[in-house]
Amino acid sequence: MTRLFTKVTALATLAIGLLSATTEAIGSPGNYTGSLCKNYIDYEVWLPPNQTVDTIEAGLVSKNLTAEAISAIPASCSGPFIEYVCSSSFPKIVPSGPGVANVQFVCKSTCQAVVAQCSAILQAVGKADLIPNCDAPIPSTVAYASPGILFQPTGQCNAVKPLTTAPATNGTDAGHGLGCPPPFIPVKPGMPPSPTCNSLCCVPCPAQYHLYREGDLDKGFRMTNTMRAVSMVFSFILMVSYLCLPDKRSHPSALILLFVICVFLFSVVVIFPLIDTNAMQCVDEYTPSTQQNNLKCAIQGAMLIFASVGTCAWCSALIVNLHLHTVWNSAWLAKKYWLLHTICWGFAITVTAVALGTGQVRWEFATLCLISQEKSSTIFFYPMAAMIFPAFLVHIATFFHIARISAQAGADSETMSRSTLSASAAAVISHRRHVMMAIKIQWRAAVMAVCALLCVTFYWLFYFLQLSKINPKELAPHVQTFAMCLMQKKSHDTCADELAPHLPPYGLMIAAEFLVSSIGTVIFIVFFKMTLVREWGEWFSSIGYLCSGKRRQKQEQDQFFVI
Repeated sequence: MTRLFTKVTALATLAIGLLSATTEAIGSPGNYTGSLCKNYIDYEVWLPPNQTVDTIEAGLVSKNLTAEAISAIPASCSGPFIEYVCSSSFPKIVPSGPGVANVQFVCKSTCQAVVAQCSAILQAVGKADLIPNCDAPIPSTVAYASPGILFQPTGQCNAVKPLTTAPATNGTDAGHGLGCPPPFIPVKPGMPPSPTCNSLCCVPCPAQYHLYREGDLDKGFRMTNTMRAVSMVFSFILMVSYLCLPDKRSHPSALILLFVICVFLFSVVVIFPLIDTNAMQCVDEYTPSTQQNNLKCAIQGAMLIFASVGTCAWCSALIVNLHLHTVWNSAWLAKKYWLLHTICWGFAITVTAVALGTGQVRWEFATLCLISQEKSSTIFFYPMAAMIFPAFLVHIATFFHIARISAQAGADSETMSRSTLSASAAAVISHRRHVMMAIKIQWRAAVMAVCALLCVTFYWLFYFLQLSKINPKELAPHVQTFAMCLMQKKSHDTCADELAPHLPPYGLMIAAEFLVSSIGTVIFIVFFKMTLVREWGEWFSSIGYLCSGKRRQKQEQDQFFVI
């Protein structure tokens, strides 16, 4: 035993002496029996005095260098980082001759790989202290070989690599034997890199649902889907009313009919997520839906884009018609419906075709497919803004005119006999009466246009200012922070609260989706009136009268009076 200890001491001292001429230390060989590096180490390790494999790994745990914490780092960093940790913590004993061996310490190239691939990520998650200094001594050697041993050159160092890559299992052990904390799931073998995955674990699709407090988005979007379904029913009632009832397909009611058709199409897409929400969002546990991998996503996205642009187009037409009729006493649009159909439907078809042609329809938010965040402004929102904002300015001009005419109405005496008025004054009063009559007739169209514009504008601002926060590339480092929080055995809701500043506010997200989902309901409230009920009653009465044969009987009686 004494001879063996002397031999080991000599080997260790000699090895360190070769690597650093002024440094000597005494250690011992041992077999690796730990868990952190079990898929990287298959050699006899060198242990410093009074150290065992267990005490070394305990020291790593105290620094939060656990299997779970390292697995939460993105794949580009986790591999180099665990190689650095294993090779620096457990130097390798390499026989160099009969009764002689060297101790190989971590390579400088291994350290440099960590600096190159991990610096930005470790800084982003607040772990900059883990970035090594490759020109300083190896930190783990300072305690037993002052001032420490430097990182070693290639060919004379300990460079560990994965021994095997085990297939992913049921979520408790995957890849290198590291666990995935719920709700994370193991990486699928052969899966391409994803911002919501690290080397071993992924946030399951739909990712956003798992980054907020448990169940919050599921409940919130179920509420918005219910609202959209209610809007679908109400807009359908209005659409059928304007299609079937007499005098509802003539100008300007025809404009309202076409607008309501678009609102109905905008709301009816809720059928897709109501049937199967997850099938619209994801094609499997890992992959979000796109028009390329999910036909239902392509169809639903095309319908939503077409209906959204069509709604804005016909809303703008309503505003322009109200302005022409109120300010200029003109029914010009009544004779130009071919032009309205060409512009409104043509614009909607063009935007939809561009979105599909460029392959940008996909799921990224809520429960419906739309255009990708990257191209949404260029393809979708800017074209709608080209209609919305000029129409809004026209609407403001219309109401300024109404306000001016109303003020004149208060200043002038309407009781004055028209015979005492000049021709110009009589014309003013006539125009004033025309304006007030126009408002009385078309105030519903005006309110409807304002509501639609406000809803679309609010949603656009939310999409533009807030939704970029859940862009996978920007969210990636925060997802890793979230995973590390879960690995510290904190509750899901606690970790979600810590992540909340980096995500769109929950209340604002639901409010934006709820607002656009309620357009059909708002339009119904504005336009549905008792006259529609009476007209439906008369329509059913006339149908019953025709079906009963009374009309034919009356015609046969009337023929005697014709003679």
